[in-house]
Amino acid sequence: MGLQQRAEEDEEITPLSGDRPFFTAVMCKTHVQKPYVLIIPTHFQRRLPARRAAVVLRCRGSSWIMSYCGDTKLKRLDQGWADFAVHNRLQVGDACVFELLSRDAEDVGKGEVVLEVQVLRGGGLPEPEDLGTRGDTTDEPIVILDQS
Repeated sequence: MGLQQRAEEDEEITPLSGDRPFFTAVMCKTHVQKPYVLIIPTHFQRRLPARRAAVVLRCRGSSWIMSYCGDTKLKRLDQGWADFAVHNRLQVGDACVFELLSRDAEDVGKGEVVLEVQVLRGGGLPEPEDLGTRGDTTDEPIVILDQS
C-alpha cells in the first residue's frame, strides 16, 4: 500500500468521546504477525469480564468479532484479532486506541463487549530491540523523525 492511501485512511480518525474508558497499544511484531495476539493492559482489564467473551471491534465503519480471554493469566484478544490486524494493514509502530463503548448490564448478559478502535499510523518507529539502552539518559535520547 502506498503512503498516499495510508495518509488518506488516517484522515478518517474521529475524536474519542472523552467520557468513556480507553487504552492504547503500539503495535509490535506479535500484534501484526503470528501469533497475532493483543494483551489487554492491566489497568483496563477490570472493565472487562473475568471470563471468555465475545468482543466486537468497530473501526472505520466495519466490525470484527473476536474472542477475549478474560479467564487466563494474560488477558488478551486472540481469535479474530489477526483478521482485524490484516484488514487494517497494521504495521509495527502503528498505534491503536480502543474506546469501550458498551459494557452495560444487558451487554454482560449477552457476553459482548464493544470497542471503537482508532488506528494511528506510526511512520517508522524503531523496534524495541533496536533501541537498546537509548533513552535511558538524556545523553542517548530516542529520536523519532516526522516523515510526513
